[in-house]
Amino acid sequence: MPHPVVEAPATAANTRGLDALFDPRGVAILGASSDPTKIGGRPLRFLKESGFAGGIYPINPKSDEVQGVKAYASIEDVDGIVDLAVVALPSHHVLSAVESCGRQGVKVVTIFSAGFAEMGAEGAALQDQVLEIAGRHGMRVLGPNCIGSMNAANGAVGTFAASVGVPFAVEPLAKVALVSQSGAIASEWVVNGKQTGLNFDPWLSTGNEADIQLADVLAHLATDDSVGVIAAYLEGCRDGQRLREALAVAQENGKPVVVLKVGRSEVGATAAASHTASLVGSDQVFDALFEQYGVIRVDSMAELFDVCYALSVGPLPQGDRLGILTGSGGIGIIAADEAEEQGLRVPTPSQQLQDQLKTIWPPAGVGNPIDLTAQLMNDEHLLPSFVDACLDDGAFDSIVMGLTYMGLLEPWTDLVVRALKLAREAHPDAPIYATTLSTPAVKRAIEELGIPVFDDITKAVRILARVTDYAMRRRRFEESRERAAEAPAVAVPPLPEVFTEVTAKAFLAEAGVPVAPEVVVTSAAEAAAAQERIGGPVVLKVVSPDIAHKTEVGGVVLGVASADEAAAAHDRILDSARRHEPDARIDGVLVAPMITDGIETILGVVDDPTFGPVVMFGLGGIFVEVLKDVTYRLAPFGRETAREMIREIRGSAMLDGVRGAAPADVDALASALVALSHVAAEHRSRFDSIEVNPFLVRPQGHGAAALDALITERVTP
Repeated sequence: MPHPVVEAPATAANTRGLDALFDPRGVAILGASSDPTKIGGRPLRFLKESGFAGGIYPINPKSDEVQGVKAYASIEDVDGIVDLAVVALPSHHVLSAVESCGRQGVKVVTIFSAGFAEMGAEGAALQDQVLEIAGRHGMRVLGPNCIGSMNAANGAVGTFAASVGVPFAVEPLAKVALVSQSGAIASEWVVNGKQTGLNFDPWLSTGNEADIQLADVLAHLATDDSVGVIAAYLEGCRDGQRLREALAVAQENGKPVVVLKVGRSEVGATAAASHTASLVGSDQVFDALFEQYGVIRVDSMAELFDVCYALSVGPLPQGDRLGILTGSGGIGIIAADEAEEQGLRVPTPSQQLQDQLKTIWPPAGVGNPIDLTAQLMNDEHLLPSFVDACLDDGAFDSIVMGLTYMGLLEPWTDLVVRALKLAREAHPDAPIYATTLSTPAVKRAIEELGIPVFDDITKAVRILARVTDYAMRRRRFEESRERAAEAPAVAVPPLPEVFTEVTAKAFLAEAGVPVAPEVVVTSAAEAAAAQERIGGPVVLKVVSPDIAHKTEVGGVVLGVASADEAAAAHDRILDSARRHEPDARIDGVLVAPMITDGIETILGVVDDPTFGPVVMFGLGGIFVEVLKDVTYRLAPFGRETAREMIREIRGSAMLDGVRGAAPADVDALASALVALSHVAAEHRSRFDSIEVNPFLVRPQGHGAAALDALITERVTP
């Protein structure tokens, strides 16, 4: 009989009903088959074998019994609770099946069937009807065109994937939750994990995402205390706010999210009237999202497995200082090169620590890398003694060890396990990675000490760098939460009715982005007087809502040093602008001082169709034009995020002061980025892009100033 459905208000990341998906009290299979190898037969077979303690209800009007389990002609004939129904029927039977599920009070329906939005307009219309029916009954929909879900912890099988029946080749070492937009990828990862000891559980594939999206599942998993690490395969996103909120939930709950995001092309970018718009592509926006929410983006399946493994086995580092201990100088050099490439620091030990290490073993090389020599293979106390000295000294935040083939051959197999056990007992919370060829038994014994084991030093350093970057982002997030809570509210003024450089800069100044002093003149005499008042070299620029690129029409004159020059420049600018753009509205000529005591940067915003406003930052000139040395974040954000952006660009050292130059006023730059992010978030409906270029960052204590600004108004059809 039907059971009442309690409606919950949908949020950006809608987790309503997902408890019933992963922990149902009863499961019905519509289209249940007596053949356990068919799509309609596998879920029933898997439920019987999984130890599922809830009700199992095959729905098949042609049989009283399916695979030895009582069958029902209709789901509405079931007298038990059905939280989850899986539909394994041809597409033309799906609508009536979903209607029956709704009347029975089902909370989630998983639709294996294909023939919906993936097939075009007709299929999309059919999919919309499924959603309409489900919505009337307050029922969630997984799919259509998906392989379903699995929670091995309680035996809740909602899938036909053959991977469920594949046994573990080795005993599971680590448990990682998985959500994938591809059913084939999910199945492959599950099977791969069973071969290597990585237990993907629970897991789910979202298919067409008519209702339940990857973001919803991710947010649900992030609040599950039994989930430590979340892996995701992502192809695209239709609802950026939904995904953003889900990642925020994971960040708040300290759950690492490891994502393989495919499709690095810039097909989502549309060139507009600014450098900013031409520099921001769809993949850069995803990178900005991931950076902002501490997501670990990987480049391959293999890297995803390795990162999930390392996060599950070893503790997180507290910093980026790496100590390299080996029995081979060559391995140490390889590790050091890779560490530098990956952004890890390899500091030289203090003289005190070097003396201490020499006391332990005089022939050792005690720089960093630290070479224990082949004696490492003869003395089980040598390695833990060196580890103990290095970690007690506080010189390193993590240790990576190059142990060649000690884990593979006798008599060193037992020695290496004993040595690492001593090291771990002395430092139970230290991040220690080991590299050695090893037998399965030795590898597992080391892993049980909380030490990830790799067979290649380069891979170990690369994975440790990924984990370290995540740990440091997580630490900065924790530290910034209190500061963010204390930050004053940001007031954003209304946008101007007409967009010119003058109105754009006046608006930005009111919003908190500093601008250079300036005046608009309407005659040559006024231009001359303005130059005299300023008293030094000035720049003159045409002011027009119809001319975005002033230099292209001869609308800019630099370095005007006298009143007469200013008057002449005024007339020359107007003549040239009218000649190039005879229909353009011209409001006058802007006169501003030439300010050169600073570093040119560029600040920009584009309104991404999926994720909304994205703020860009980079150094000006060749850095942005040729090198494209820029970084991005989704608006709005606070000062810590702004400072991260500033640190991330390759040319950030320019702001620290080089060749005797004073450091730049980075505080003023960070404040401007924060203000711009709030402007972008508040007014996204009015503009396509905003560009502040150049934004001059002056010496420390002297602030910064926007020397030019362009707001491109959104044109509505």
